[in-house]
Amino acid sequence: MIVTLVIKLYCPNNLEGLTYSKTYESSAVPRIGDKVKDSFFAELKQVINVVHDLKNSTVEVELLSKELKNDAFGGHIQEVAAMHEWVLVE
Repeated sequence: MIVTLVIKLYCPNNLEGLTYSKTYESSAVPRIGDKVKDSFFAELKQVINVVHDLKNSTVEVELLSKELKNDAFGGHIQEVAAMHEWVLVE
């Protein structure tokens, strides 16, 4: 099954933030309340929503949003995300 993780990153002066996704293949699918570990995050991220598309054998897993410092979007967050195979959702 194709699993897509989705997370929103925001900061106090940019509540709209940025949304990132990461897709991988797995037979294990996280459930709401589970915690996901990824090298992009220092801490485990909680699963808040799971949407199964049985027809296409895909699952979208929404993670709890992450608040960053006000200057984080002016920095290199997109480069760091890309290094960990996360892509910006347009």
